[in-house]
Amino acid sequence: MKKVLAIVLAVMMMLAFAACSGSDKPADGGQEGGSNVRHKIGMIWYGNTDPMGGTFYAWANHAAELLNVELVWHLGDYTTEAELAACEQMISAGCEGIYFIPMDTAANLQLGNACKDAGVYWAVSNRDILDEDIKAACYANPYMVTHIWDASYDLAKNMVKVLADQGVKKVCMISGDPKDAMMVDRNNGFQDGCKEYGIEILGTFQTETDAKVITDGVNNFLTLYPDVQGILAVSGTAGCGEAIISTLEGSGREAGSIKVATFDTFDGNKEAFEKGWLAANCGGYTSECLVAFLALVNRVQGNITTDGPFKLHLSPIIISSAEEMDIFSQYVDNPEIQLYSDEDIKGMVSANCDEAYYQGVLDNWTIDFVKKAVGK
Repeated sequence: MKKVLAIVLAVMMMLAFAACSGSDKPADGGQEGGSNVRHKIGMIWYGNTDPMGGTFYAWANHAAELLNVELVWHLGDYTTEAELAACEQMISAGCEGIYFIPMDTAANLQLGNACKDAGVYWAVSNRDILDEDIKAACYANPYMVTHIWDASYDLAKNMVKVLADQGVKKVCMISGDPKDAMMVDRNNGFQDGCKEYGIEILGTFQTETDAKVITDGVNNFLTLYPDVQGILAVSGTAGCGEAIISTLEGSGREAGSIKVATFDTFDGNKEAFEKGWLAANCGGYTSECLVAFLALVNRVQGNITTDGPFKLHLSPIIISSAEEMDIFSQYVDNPEIQLYSDEDIKGMVSANCDEAYYQGVLDNWTIDFVKKAVGK
């Protein structure tokens, strides 16, 4: 009897084990667009108090909740040394992927090598890698998932064309840091655009987003070049856009007699369009941040493999009227607005995603996409 009971008990235990192991759902990857395993991603991000920083912070947190991903944020790093320290802390904390905007070219190599040594995937956005040797080394890194950069050169040329179409023939230029890959593209795009469209650059000065330097520089432009018709600016952030417009407002010049084309949106730009000072303004970089982050999640979750990183680019939105600026101001870079639906987000984390798919998402980032997303 004891032998029979032992056999029956053994059979019952085997059946119970089989029932527990017979789930139709895989251990990793579970439901579409998500994962039964809670992966951990490190987010090295410059800050969440400005419109773009706050919007991506909100978008990424929402996507992480939707996709069952744990995010480890590190805010306020502006140097390669600080970013590398944050990266090493995140690796020690068990992060399986790390996303960051490289503050300079060296950050790509140093953080990339740290990730490779630890077997951690990584992705970057918003900056090109100008040093070809460093770019080749990064692209050879098997843990680099995505590299997205702004198409700043073409965008700068397109903004010059906006001025040319409005009859501008003479401009002054506020250039950017020649050590910053993004600024180099913007500088070159403005200069080559002026050559292509027959516009003379009367004078230029370099700034590092310092509003007082901008004010003094624009006043110098107006004094030295009284026939200037336009101003090209590589940046409107940190009060620079406001400084340009307020200086023109106080110059005694007729409103709209000088046309401004600048990267990066700023407070009061709708009124600047209405008065005729502002001819072209661009912004909306949050899409590339989201795509880089979601591609990283997709790789960490094991839904895709990459033979070298996805090499992608984004053309931020050019705004050329007060009406477009009104829509942009309300809905783009607004932490309260999720322009990508939950279905969009899940679609970017699936086995169907490849380089062409993600590039298509970036190419669709236009003011018309924004209007459709908010029902305008």
